[in-house]
Amino acid sequence: MNDRAQKIKEKDLKYVAQISKTPKDIIADFGKGCTLHTIDGIEYLDFMSGVAVASTGHSHPKVVEAIYKQAQKVIHANCFGNYIYEIQTELAELLAERAPGNLQSTFFSNSGAEAMEGAIKLAVKATGRKKLIYFQRAFHGRTYMTLSISSKRLYKDPFEPLYPWAIEVPFNDIHTVRGVINDDVAAIIVEPIQGEGGIRPADPNFLPALKATAQEHGALLIVDEVQTGIARTGRWFACEHYNVVPDIMTMAKGIASGMPLGGFIASKELMSVFMEPTLIHCSTFGGNPVCCAAGVATIKVIEEEKLLDNARERGAELIAGMRSLMGKYPSMIKDVRGRGLLTAMELATSEDAADFVGKAKELGLSLSWTMNAGVNVRISPPLVITKEQVTKGLGIFETIFKKSRK
Repeated sequence: MNDRAQKIKEKDLKYVAQISKTPKDIIADFGKGCTLHTIDGIEYLDFMSGVAVASTGHSHPKVVEAIYKQAQKVIHANCFGNYIYEIQTELAELLAERAPGNLQSTFFSNSGAEAMEGAIKLAVKATGRKKLIYFQRAFHGRTYMTLSISSKRLYKDPFEPLYPWAIEVPFNDIHTVRGVINDDVAAIIVEPIQGEGGIRPADPNFLPALKATAQEHGALLIVDEVQTGIARTGRWFACEHYNVVPDIMTMAKGIASGMPLGGFIASKELMSVFMEPTLIHCSTFGGNPVCCAAGVATIKVIEEEKLLDNARERGAELIAGMRSLMGKYPSMIKDVRGRGLLTAMELATSEDAADFVGKAKELGLSLSWTMNAGVNVRISPPLVITKEQVTKGLGIFETIFKKSRK
């Protein structure tokens, strides 16, 4: 480690809040496409993309240009006051045109957790009810409300009591949902593919059954597309794979290629319940014009570079390659799951997953495991990943398994 890197690490430890007992050791300098470079001159092939955030790759020139141009005009005035930003309306229109069904009206936030908070407030106000149904292994954020509808006790227990009207049921179990739902339930909240829960897709009939069950009881269906949305699975939103139109849909992560932006979208009629009383829901920075400019550029790049197709094709190659490895190393790889460029390998133990991620880093490949299911290694590269980079990553996978078997 050079002197500059050492000084940066010392300042980080001294001044930046630490959230892990293991010190951070990668000091990012710059990125391009699917690669990240450290100030030590190390290059990493990025199979994580900031947890499905860097959708158009690192510092895509068209996204950078859009940020620069908007920053020269106005950075912030008042996102939900008297000011209208043309770039915000453009992004909202682009999202409405790509969202399923009658989802038309977007409230912009800064993050996925904020988006889910807003979605829940909308459901509670619209229905006049308080109960929420969520699922085992779910993850929706780390604010008080989103912790209440997330599953992992390790993160919840220190902050109890949480929201008292949240009901946890097994994922992909419609019978249990039907057994607990009643006319006091405001919303069912579900990820079409559980992200931190281990990249677990909903069964083909599960989301349609949830929608029908919610409608039967006058509840709303909130679909969390924070990790799965914005072309990650090869469709603009993963619920499209199930032909389901949610009542409310959240998004964030890949929406602006790394700029802090999220939101939730609903029908114009449903969103109108936030008009009374005035400003019952609001955000100082939500819909920031610079972030919205990055969002508009992100959508345009995805379409211009045919990244929906790329997500499907490269994702299929990744899954086929990992399944081939599972055939060679069945004692090490227990399952391969995913859709598009949101995939995972399930290993035997959480220790195996952590060891695999560490060895991959030594070989120049950036990976992570899923928080609510630590046996799973998540593979979520930028949507611009090439066939050659997929092959390179799979080769590193095999190198690790070969060495581990000896």
